[in-house]
Amino acid sequence: MLNGFKNLVLLAFAIAVIFAAASNALSQDGNSYSPAHAVGSGDDDWWMTYPDQHENSGSEAEHPAWILDALKQKPVLILIHSSNCVPCLTQMPRIEAAVRSVGEDLQYNDVLAEGSGYEKAIGILDVYDPTGGKSYVPTTIFITLAKGPDGTVGVAWHSEIDAMSLERINAYVKDSIYYYKQNKAAWI
Repeated sequence: MLNGFKNLVLLAFAIAVIFAAASNALSQDGNSYSPAHAVGSGDDDWWMTYPDQHENSGSEAEHPAWILDALKQKPVLILIHSSNCVPCLTQMPRIEAAVRSVGEDLQYNDVLAEGSGYEKAIGILDVYDPTGGKSYVPTTIFITLAKGPDGTVGVAWHSEIDAMSLERINAYVKDSIYYYKQNKAAWI
């Protein structure tokens, strides 16, 4: 009798896990997911032009060719950090946890802004620094495809300086995958 109850509990748990996984997959592909952040120009938005707080507010970014190539396959996440800053050491495991949670649905680029990686980091920050003209670590950059105000699909991004909460990182990661899946066919 006790074994039967254990088996029933295990079966119920397995069904719940399968249902949760299916719900998560459906929410990323279908219309049931509601993005946490909209396309716009505010601090928390996905940007298609430089945001309000940027020195070049309203201007279009010149996205590097390697970003445009990567976007042919999946959304992109970039972490620019150094090996000796405390916020970087806080941000790195959070980013890695978020990336692990989505598997192959996201391209992750870990850029160490030191030594041979310094020039690459500066090149990325020249385009994606959220305020313009300054280089801070850590800077986390999420890049995807989205519809702009005119309905045209283009590159959208969001970047933040300093450590972010895991919940905030996960929200942008989920948004990036959702927007990408919704808009890829119209962009490529």
